[in-house]
Amino acid sequence: MPQVKYVGACVKKDSINNVGLHWEPGQVRNVTAEVAERLLAFSDTWAREKEEAPCALKVDEPIGLAPEEKSVEEPLPVVDFHAMDKKAMVEYAARNYNERLDKRQNEGVIRHKLIDLFARHHQVEWGE
Repeated sequence: MPQVKYVGACVKKDSINNVGLHWEPGQVRNVTAEVAERLLAFSDTWAREKEEAPCALKVDEPIGLAPEEKSVEEPLPVVDFHAMDKKAMVEYAARNYNERLDKRQNEGVIRHKLIDLFARHHQVEWGE
């Protein structure tokens, strides 16, 4: 189990992704190999401790990386285009997509154009 010593002169919370430990000057910790690898990349702040240090933090298990937060997928907005009249669809397109739909066209054509705009703008979210 690798031991890593903090060689800094002041109290520090490391900013290594998924580690985030608080360190006191001279503190030695038992860590997993992956955490040691990430910390030891910064040789001006951490050093590998060769022997069991008397001030080492005593834990049964080495300190490992924090679990990564799973990204929460935002649900697609639910918009009932079929419940909108022509005026509402033209205003929706202008407000949400900065698109001017021709009010002279019939309601069905405008609805199809609005649905197409919606699909194009949310295509990235669908992973296509």
